[in-house]
Amino acid sequence: MILIRIFLLAFNVAAVTYLIYRLLQIYSVPMQASKKVLIVVTGIFLLILPTTIIAGIIKPSFTYLFIYPVAISLFVYLIRKSTYD
Repeated sequence: MILIRIFLLAFNVAAVTYLIYRLLQIYSVPMQASKKVLIVVTGIFLLILPTTIIAGIIKPSFTYLFIYPVAISLFVYLIRKSTYD
């Protein structure tokens, strides 16, 4: 269980850093206000989720370990796609 927490923490540090970087880039891109709000709210939710695991509110599990990276990659893909459209 401790090994899972270490892997989650390492992945979350990288994911949080990249998400913050991408969210800051969203402000410089001209886009509809509704799209910006949706992207920022979703990004903040994805940033808060690892905090709940570190705080012990949600237990780390293999399901989270597989679903969270997929959610992050899908979110980053959607940000890139909406930014370049």
